Amino acid sequence: MKRIHTFFTKSRSKKAKSWQTNLALSLGCFLLAFLFTQTQARKQQEDLAARLAPSVLRFHILADSDSKKDQQAKLEVRSLILDFLKENLPDYADKKDTVAYLAANREAIETIANTYLRQQGFCYQAHLQLTNCYFPTRNYGSYVFPCGYYDAARITLGKGRGHNWWCVLYPQFCFVDEACTGIPQKSSSLLLQELKQDDYLAL
Repeated sequence: MKRIHTFFTKSRSKKAKSWQTNLALSLGCFLLAFLFTQTQARKQQEDLAARLAPSVLRFHILADSDSKKDQQAKLEVRSLILDFLKENLPDYADKKDTVAYLAANREAIETIANTYLRQQGFCYQAHLQLTNCYFPTRNYGSYVFPCGYYDAARITLGKGRGHNWWCVLYPQFCFVDEACTGIPQKSSSLLLQELKQDDYLAL
């Protein structure tokens, strides 16, 4: 009887181990398939971003920190600079013109931001950089700009370690009011003209 009991105990133990092994293998296969799908989806988004990038200029502001005062300063600087560009950037400006204008007026733009920061008692300054950097996927109204590398006008406030704010500077997709979801018709038309139809529809 003891031998029979030992036999059934070992048998149950083997079955349990076999079941656990099969479960682990199944979960491993599922995880690999999921990661593969995610990787493929991300690659497709980045490929689309690479095709969009020549027609797009992003706008990126990094706050000094995540403190309430620094985050508010970030939003105020954003609004001041967008107002300045709206008033002074020529209506006919395309992406190349916009980049050239930002480069030529870098000092004036930084002065606007730094004057505000100084008046509010902040000890740090703003620095404008024209760069190419990675952006996460972002919704603008009914448009979804995929993750990937884009040319950008990036303003760093102080150490730039706080949460950032970004938009599309060209074509105009910058919303100061987060509740605003209406895309300017001119911006939509510019994208439609510059992009292939399939890429435009993918947005």
